[in-house]
Amino acid sequence: MASTPSQLDDPFQSSPTIPSITKTDPTSTSLPTPPSSQSQSSTSTDTDETPNPAKLNRPTIVSRKSSGTNIIPREAPTEAPPQNFPPDDARAMSPRRSTEETDQMLVSARLSIERRAQDMQSGLSAIATQIQTVSKNCESLDRQNQALQDAIGDMTRSLSRESLSSKKK
Repeated sequence: MASTPSQLDDPFQSSPTIPSITKTDPTSTSLPTPPSSQSQSSTSTDTDETPNPAKLNRPTIVSRKSSGTNIIPREAPTEAPPQNFPPDDARAMSPRRSTEETDQMLVSARLSIERRAQDMQSGLSAIATQIQTVSKNCESLDRQNQALQDAIGDMTRSLSRESLSSKKK
């Protein structure tokens, strides 16, 4: 397969004909066809060279109505005017409290915290005394256990001596 000098200089230049793939001489200087032209040749059909128009059509962009600008003129009021509500209306209730109310809340909160702290401290002291009584009981049981082990050890030694002396006789 003979190549022109312009094809050797630019292997990716599109050519009107696609050469067929044939076995060539290993000493040949011809360049292979670019991958893009090979993939086109393998996917093209013999019946129609034009692409399917349904695959190429994109959905139309739906036009949206403008949301307008967010520009506020300088003359516009920056705060809402104060409104007067009836006293039983929830909108009239303010989260702000007077200093007397906050002082009362502070005193009541301190008293409740102090009561809970005292209850917890008394509970802790009860637990501490219970731990001390249990540890004293454990110590006395350990002493009794040691005494029983000593007694059992003495009895087994005396029985083993008696059994040895009876066998010798």
